[in-house]
Amino acid sequence: MPGHESPTTIHIPPKGPQEAKGPSAWERFRGGPCLFLARKISDRRPITLRAPPEDPITVVCISNTYNERPQIPPGDILIHAGDMAEDGSLRDLQATLNWLKDQPHHIKIVVAGRRDKYLNKMKTGGPHWRHGFRRKGNWGDIIYLEHQQVVVAAENGRLLRVFGSPCSPKSIHSRAFQYPRDENVWNKVPNNVDILITHTPPFTHLDSLEGCWHLLRKLWKSHPRLHVFGCVREHHGTELLCYDDLQSAMEQIEAARGGFLNLLKVIKAFVRSLSSPDMEANTELVNACIVGGESDPHREPITVVI
Repeated sequence: MPGHESPTTIHIPPKGPQEAKGPSAWERFRGGPCLFLARKISDRRPITLRAPPEDPITVVCISNTYNERPQIPPGDILIHAGDMAEDGSLRDLQATLNWLKDQPHHIKIVVAGRRDKYLNKMKTGGPHWRHGFRRKGNWGDIIYLEHQQVVVAAENGRLLRVFGSPCSPKSIHSRAFQYPRDENVWNKVPNNVDILITHTPPFTHLDSLEGCWHLLRKLWKSHPRLHVFGCVREHHGTELLCYDDLQSAMEQIEAARGGFLNLLKVIKAFVRSLSSPDMEANTELVNACIVGGESDPHREPITVVI
């Protein structure tokens, strides 16, 4: 695309306390000393966000709202990463769509999630389902992506490539848009995408090890500026990726849930990183789940400027 430059990004933290009350540091250490130490070491490596461009775009990220209606901050783009309806019914889905349509954002993009079963039936149930939802459903100005790409133009004229997918590894038989965990469905994601929206997280990142390994491998190839997802409600927040040896070592020890040899790899990669200048993040991950667990039932949307 002529004149298209890779976006830069800065993260705007949501207002108010966002961290859930969890185990103490001592409890986390006892539960996995090698993994605990690896995380502490990795966190000491400084990673910087790129300065915002002259023509910034504000992206507001939400997911897993079910039937909740959080207050949405202003922005240029509003993204919903799936699980729009509690029971997956047309009624609840349309109620969420009506709420999203009422938001003032210039661009609104959604993907479905595991609970959005009506949309999965529309895909697999034949033409009568698609015709029925077109007749009954009202999307308004919302862009719905089902494993496909779109190029959007912000009000300031900037163009962004966005790929969105509802797919997630199979975990619960009755849920929607699931695929076998050993199947790679991510080859269709372009390597030059700016914003990636998936319902599932990448493996070992904000995911309780429930994310997709193939999606993680795709991130290593495509380096999207922003990756928005939901699905795993325990890990609302953000993370920065640099795609270097330290990140690779951390992914290994996270996947193995520890291990002394894996800890040594993390230490070695960290020491090597000290000889390099401060790393600049290639990708910002956003787990945008709004509805959480018992300790933090409600979260705020996450805003990113790219």
